[in-house]
Amino acid sequence: MNQELQIFLINLDASEARLQSSSNQLASMGLGFERISAVNGGALSEAELNEYYSCEKNLREYYKPLTPGEIGCYLSHRKAWQSIVDRRLPYALILEDDFNIQTDLSVVDHFLSLDCSFDYIKLSNYQNRERKVKIVKSIGKGCVVRFSKIPAGTCAQIVSYEGAKKLLESSQSFGRPVDVDIQYWWERNIEVIGLVPFPFSPKTDIASDITQVQNRKHVKKRRFRRLLHQFTFKYKNYLKSRAYSR
Repeated sequence: MNQELQIFLINLDASEARLQSSSNQLASMGLGFERISAVNGGALSEAELNEYYSCEKNLREYYKPLTPGEIGCYLSHRKAWQSIVDRRLPYALILEDDFNIQTDLSVVDHFLSLDCSFDYIKLSNYQNRERKVKIVKSIGKGCVVRFSKIPAGTCAQIVSYEGAKKLLESSQSFGRPVDVDIQYWWERNIEVIGLVPFPFSPKTDIASDITQVQNRKHVKKRRFRRLLHQFTFKYKNYLKSRAYSR
């Protein structure tokens, strides 16, 4: 894999075992990384939690309040995006510390060698949640794809400089989890593509330290609003995807 690709690893200060596991996997591929200290939402004051998180937006846009862990996860990704912008990196690979490497990552090398413009590249998906895709281009042993619905999760992605700028601007105030906001790509004004076979997958035997600061079971859900948002999302996603593919 391209040795010049900047890799950011999001990791809580207390999650030393995950840091070691991530380091071992990347080292086995001959890759170094820069650690980004994840934001521990459970340690934030109410004022700090609400600096970017908007309860008003949450009521309009999502079916349940975000937990401190979900807010911390969003803020952790904002730190990674800010690093890309501050250092004017053309792009960077952003990993959470619960990944498994699935392939030799040659599909990533091949794509980056083409010098294509992009905003956001999904590099992982949950193995039991297949998504319909449209093949855009065959590259080496893999393909560039667009999704009928962008997969959930933020285990592994490449974000460009322009993509990071757009994401920072659009998340000055947020009310959804970061992966859900990415699914509303038209609101972020970003193009989201994927590289398959996915080079990474989330570990399924452990829960994310970053998001699980508070048990989601104790968060009150707005069931009718959830159904409404699901219907609205499907409709808008269909229309925007259809318009984009023309």
